[in-house]
Amino acid sequence: MGNYQNASGGLKKMYIAELGAIVCAVLSIIPLVNIIAAIAAIVFMVLSIVGLYCAGKDIPGCQKAFMVTIISLVVSVFKAIFKTGILSAIFAIAGDVLSFLVVYLVCTSVAEVMVQLAASDIADKGNSVWKINLVCYAVSAILSVLAIIPLINIIAAVLQVVVAVVQIVALVLYMIFLKKSSEKLAA
Repeated sequence: MGNYQNASGGLKKMYIAELGAIVCAVLSIIPLVNIIAAIAAIVFMVLSIVGLYCAGKDIPGCQKAFMVTIISLVVSVFKAIFKTGILSAIFAIAGDVLSFLVVYLVCTSVAEVMVQLAASDIADKGNSVWKINLVCYAVSAILSVLAIIPLINIIAAVLQVVVAVVQIVALVLYMIFLKKSSEKLAA
């Protein structure tokens, strides 16, 4: 057992950032408020990165996730530069892979700590979260390819909605995992 105060505070920041990002996403559909929501979303993104950095001081997997997040931000810039064409698609896929990798690294490394702290129930939640995310990313990638085929694209679009709902569930489970892990590490 070790001292995980940095990790506890970091995971709490990540939880707050995820919650804030959801609120910003909802508010972004309201005219005029969407500008404030966009600014707040950037603030919550920075909070999440700071939280990941703090958690990385105590948990090596979170430190790796922090580095992957920085790489993901660079990829996002290139994706914004190349808005159309094959390069845009490549950067979009790379961004999705990196986003999944961050979730995987956070969930697996924090789950290992939870096992050490005899909180296998929390560890199990973390392991479930990354597996659900893996399935969502894989199915979404397949559906993206199928979306270019006439007639099949209609089915693919409907299935993308199902995947989006499952991704929302996965996000909520990730947030619960972050919150419970933060609380356990603070105890």
